[in-house]
Amino acid sequence: MQFLNKLFLLTITKHLALFLLLITLSIELAFADRNDLSRKEREIVNKVTVPTLNFDKAEKFEAMTGGAGTISDISRNSFSHHLSTLTFKDKQNFLIGNGMFRKVWVSSPSSTKASDGLGPLFNSRSCQSCHIKDGRGNLPSNKKPLSLVVKTGKYKGLNLIPDDVYGKQFQSFGVAGVSKEVDFSILRRIRTLSFSNNTQSKVSDILISPIKFYYGKIDYANSISPRISPQVIGMGLLEAIRDEDIIKKHDPYDKNKDGISGRVHWLKSREEGNNKKLVGRFGLRAATHSLTVQSSVAFMHDMGISNPLSTNRYGDCTKHQVECLNAPHGVQPNLGKNETNMKVLDSIVFYLSSLSPPKRRNVTNKSVLKGKEIFYNSGCISCHTPKYVTSKSVKKDFLKYQLIWPYSDLLLHDMGDELADKDLNGNITNKEWRTPPLWGIGLAQTVNPNATFLHDGRAKNILEAILWHSGEAQSSIDFLHEKYSENIKYLVSFLESL
Repeated sequence: MQFLNKLFLLTITKHLALFLLLITLSIELAFADRNDLSRKEREIVNKVTVPTLNFDKAEKFEAMTGGAGTISDISRNSFSHHLSTLTFKDKQNFLIGNGMFRKVWVSSPSSTKASDGLGPLFNSRSCQSCHIKDGRGNLPSNKKPLSLVVKTGKYKGLNLIPDDVYGKQFQSFGVAGVSKEVDFSILRRIRTLSFSNNTQSKVSDILISPIKFYYGKIDYANSISPRISPQVIGMGLLEAIRDEDIIKKHDPYDKNKDGISGRVHWLKSREEGNNKKLVGRFGLRAATHSLTVQSSVAFMHDMGISNPLSTNRYGDCTKHQVECLNAPHGVQPNLGKNETNMKVLDSIVFYLSSLSPPKRRNVTNKSVLKGKEIFYNSGCISCHTPKYVTSKSVKKDFLKYQLIWPYSDLLLHDMGDELADKDLNGNITNKEWRTPPLWGIGLAQTVNPNATFLHDGRAKNILEAILWHSGEAQSSIDFLHEKYSENIKYLVSFLESL
């Protein structure tokens, strides 16, 4: 038996070593394109970003999740601190942005001219009410979801084509005189999942269904995609990752035969006359390439607030929603062409750019290190890339040349039938999701005690979130159950330390 155990460990080590060798070679090729670095800097970055093979101790700077400016706090405010490396002026801008992020918008007409323009249809009155304390939202306990958005429409490739009547997402609220779009039924239930080693686990599941449409019938072939608002920490650091560091893992046809076919969500530039393709990295499907665009879209779709990049003053209203189009809007000529301006948008972007991921806890703990070894050996890092060094050419000094640990490749992956979007007939419409960054996951329920996990909030805890993985992750889940079924608790300990 001891011989078999040693043989098994030797086999695992060889497979992991080969896998890491392939990663090392791809990194060396990719860094040849990092023109923001000198040759010496490329050598340093190459060395520090290679995944470790040593799980006896923590790696250097592993606890500093967000680089040199990482903040240490394990309270409910863990996600609401700026990076410690901000200048005095940066800190002032952070506070201004925080005010804009918390700002409650009101419907027009209003005496508060700088705060009106909400709606006419909307999901939330402020950014903070969805991203609770800058963390994850939660499933609603009633039929009026505040941090749950349900996307709709039909997919053409990766692009979601809006529904003719209901637009790109359902709005759960309307200003006075305007009907909301839909009522939802949220059914919580227990499911049993079966695994390759003949074990079964009971996990939490949800079924979110529209039960009443307020603007007429909807095409049942439309995709219905419930999404819990994600945490917003470290977004500036994610934006500072070089495109080539994301592209190097782009392998849509699995040419390297590792079972992982992650792909870049290529986007078209919004600038007129600019045909450059952009690398998507934000949103649950990597549908935007920058924090500015991501914030502008959220303003318009979630709150109905037009801005210089998303200019529809009626938000997600369509031509079939007459009462919405006849409602007052908040555009005031003396304040600009839109309901909010670039200054406000830039303030929010600065705030998001400077939010610090929390410092790791217990990185030297033996259970955590054992869990890290399981995470690596099971192939989880094939999608959840542990670390990067950010660009030296970004404008904000506090984001430059930082070793960060987000645990994401920011690519789209097929996550299987169970996690897929479906239409109202139950047919699968899209199975691909961007790999979510894992930093801060262990404090998600400290920040928001009602937070749950996965894109739709179905998983009550981290273990359930792991068990729901399938698709490209199926081999890792099978391996985990077959080789580490008695030690999954260590994997959870590792993830709770992030």
